[in-house]
Amino acid sequence: MRKILLLLLTLLIAVCSCAVADSGDAADAVRALAWPYYDAAVDVARNSPDFGRDFTDHKTAHANMVAEKSLEVGQAIEEADALGTLGGEADEGRVAFSGAIDFMTLEAAALFHDTGMCGGGYALNEAVDENGARVYERDENGLYRMHTEDNLNFEEVRTYHSLNSGLYALANRAGLLDTGFSDLQVDMMAAACLAHSKSNSGVRDLNSKADWEECFDRLDAVVAAWNDDHADAPIAFDRMPFEADDALLGALAAQTLCLRVGDVSRDSGPDAEVQTGERVHVERDTLNDRGGSIPAELEGAVITIGEADEDVESEKSRQVHAGEQNIPENHTFLNADGVVTHEITVEDGCSAPRCTQQAVDDHLGEFFSARDGHFIVRILFRRFEDDAEGFFLDSWEDFRIQAANDYGNIEIQYPWDEEASE
Repeated sequence: MRKILLLLLTLLIAVCSCAVADSGDAADAVRALAWPYYDAAVDVARNSPDFGRDFTDHKTAHANMVAEKSLEVGQAIEEADALGTLGGEADEGRVAFSGAIDFMTLEAAALFHDTGMCGGGYALNEAVDENGARVYERDENGLYRMHTEDNLNFEEVRTYHSLNSGLYALANRAGLLDTGFSDLQVDMMAAACLAHSKSNSGVRDLNSKADWEECFDRLDAVVAAWNDDHADAPIAFDRMPFEADDALLGALAAQTLCLRVGDVSRDSGPDAEVQTGERVHVERDTLNDRGGSIPAELEGAVITIGEADEDVESEKSRQVHAGEQNIPENHTFLNADGVVTHEITVEDGCSAPRCTQQAVDDHLGEFFSARDGHFIVRILFRRFEDDAEGFFLDSWEDFRIQAANDYGNIEIQYPWDEEASE
């Protein structure tokens, strides 16, 4: 019966895809609004005195890819909701996912989600409380205090880019309304843009109402900061519809999950382009594949940027490029049992496995943020030539054990699981 339902859903999605295709004009209009921000973001990375130069690509090609991947996740979630496998009723203080995906708004949010990388927005004022913990300052009205971010401080721009992506969506409300969006859709876009970052938005758990209240608090604060500086062009965000309607909040939570998974589903490969438009080259035969740790794998590895083959010095950047460039393809779909499944293709399972596993772990973290859901992550390998001792298989099995401890709502599957069951 479930397979019959899946077939009917496939036919229904095909019909819906035609409607989504008809929204192409709207998507192009959104691109016209968003693309200048991405163009400006290239200069911010180029002018960065620190690691901005070798930061992974967050330009227009990335935004287009995220839109494609987010819509793919949205279809899987919509199908799971129709089958009743997405999740049930929520407990007190929890948000139940809704499969009522607004694909036009989701695509627009994906196209806007990294506009904040251009800088020029706001950052939260940080402080330390009496216990030595990092906190954010609030004013006498309870609003977070903010300051204009420093474009030469790439870490600040990167950290708060999702907040400012939400801001720029709100600042473009008139253009988005002209395109055919409603005020509610623009507010949903802005909230999803902010919430695509777990840390910057405060929404570490998509099913937590308290986390969403924190997100709305931050949007309210950035709106107030903007209006203080732009009295001639004020903006607004209305949180009330989401707080008054659990189904609407559930739809926002589901669409944010789509955006988070779409964002991390970066198809990459050798000599991937970075934020400045340059390319980073990883000389894979210089990686210590048997190092057993990220620092050991990277020690002595040749990882360079640009036509002059300048060394990439940041260990974090070296780890990211060594791992991500080993993942050429990602897809999300509903499996035969009706479970939302994320499939990651690794080029070579024996090349810098710890760096590659860290890149995979970033995917797991996005699904883990949907605490009340259950997901399968399938990891495939185009090449996997292990040695007689099984060093690399053991490495990936250790990773599965670690992931099971860290991410209780995710089941990892490998190709050899199927072989063992035959």
